[in-house]
Amino acid sequence: MQIARTMSKTKNQLKSDTEICNECGRDVSRESGLFVNRVIDFDDHRTRKEMNKPFPQGDYICRECEEELRNLVK
Repeated sequence: MQIARTMSKTKNQLKSDTEICNECGRDVSRESGLFVNRVIDFDDHRTRKEMNKPFPQGDYICRECEEELRNLVK
């Protein structure tokens, strides 16, 4: 039973680490208000580190950061 509790806690910690914007670090989880408009970043952690993302552990990009990145490309 002790192992199950530890695994659950670790899973929850991993979830909170990956549900952030890898540009600004803001929470984009379901309760954050930024959940609906988040964009999945399909790059892996290593690629995001090589790209010098400020928060490479994040698996998403929030709407505001995505718009800023899109404007930089134009």
